Amino acid sequence: MRPGQDLVVGGFIGIEGTVYAAEQFETYLRKTLPKNLLETARGFREALWKKPGKVAAELNGISVEEVRTGGIFAALWRMAEQYGVGLSVELRQIPIRQETIEICEALELNPYELLSGGCLLFAADNGNDVLRAVKEAGLFGAVIGKVTDGRERLILNGETCSYLNRPVPDEIEKLKERTDRDES
Repeated sequence: MRPGQDLVVGGFIGIEGTVYAAEQFETYLRKTLPKNLLETARGFREALWKKPGKVAAELNGISVEEVRTGGIFAALWRMAEQYGVGLSVELRQIPIRQETIEICEALELNPYELLSGGCLLFAADNGNDVLRAVKEAGLFGAVIGKVTDGRERLILNGETCSYLNRPVPDEIEKLKERTDRDES
């Protein structure tokens, strides 16, 4: 991974956490969300089996990070730390399902810090080549930013610019704590 490379996400972020939330908090979520939204979210379990990893094996000269615990923000941090580089990421380009957004809003979770099994982060000289391979594998993907010189890790959201923070515990831990409290 080096400055100038494109950052590409293969798959949607937060899917694994969305499935967990939809299954574990169905009764609560049904009070505010439509039944069909929750059924769709539970159906994402199938997407977890579609691993974009075979894409990585077919392409040369790319760096890959699995997006799991801590979500996309943690994966971006880990990758930048490992290679000692900076990042510039367009938040609105990160692939996320509307169901994930709505469930996260209902449960007061940050979808960018949510368990994201089935999703990979790539750094490559030509992000469009990776994107094409991701789409040929039947997955959704997007070029979300660039690797930069220095150590700044920027998250751009329209006219707003913020810094990527060190990873925090996965948002799924909040849900597990709620489950433990409810069972006590």
